[in-house]
Amino acid sequence: MMEITQAFEIITGRVERVLLPKGYEKQSVADSDNEMTALYTGEIAYSIVYYFDKRRVLLRSCGMEDGEPDNTWKTIATWLFDPDADSAREAENIGDDFADTIRGPRQSAVQKQKKSKKEGESTSDPLFFANRMMGYFPELRDEIAYEKAHYESFRGVTFAEEKILPRFKSYIDTLNKNAAEKFSKALSDLYDTGDLDVKGIITYVLLNSLEDDEKFSKAVSGFAPENKKIAVESRKLRGKKIKPEKVKKPSKFIADTLNNA
Repeated sequence: MMEITQAFEIITGRVERVLLPKGYEKQSVADSDNEMTALYTGEIAYSIVYYFDKRRVLLRSCGMEDGEPDNTWKTIATWLFDPDADSAREAENIGDDFADTIRGPRQSAVQKQKKSKKEGESTSDPLFFANRMMGYFPELRDEIAYEKAHYESFRGVTFAEEKILPRFKSYIDTLNKNAAEKFSKALSDLYDTGDLDVKGIITYVLLNSLEDDEKFSKAVSGFAPENKKIAVESRKLRGKKIKPEKVKKPSKFIADTLNNA
């Protein structure tokens, strides 16, 4: 559990590391009952908006006219953030994603290469992936909260198989070409930033569950070329046995709490 004001400061702080050195200025914006906003102006305008009711945080951009935003806002990134379930790590990952979006693919790649040499490259884990999927399947919120409350560590593969996979397969069927490419691109981006567990969940658990080749092609239609190649190769693993995930025992505190419930 985390105060949204603290999370918002973490997110905007990561973005400011990119914008302020470029000469962007942070403008004063009054918050409303349902929105918290940060505004930055320079060559163009960027705003970060958190909606309390939807528990969504958006990165938007628009042009400038006479030194002011022209207010033709375009949303370029969207994340869910639940203060009751998410932590500083999720806020940091969102901030990093927004910063990478602003930098652009080429500069982000350079930034990640430098970071890996100095600090070790930051990657997202299965819990972060599940939280991102909550943007498409809101009903996952309660199931993620239950998983976190009843297990010492988040069972990424098991959760993906039991909770995300059925919704993923149904969702793919409902998408038209444009919507499928947009969703597929989001998966490809998550593959890029994910750790090995996330990469395995996307390729082996989700994509390899699509027996129909047309559905598979639809699901990878927005993948980056190198990621699509990996996804196609991973289909050779279909039907092969993978060592099952070990379930860790709940901590003594959680076990005692469950026994006394």
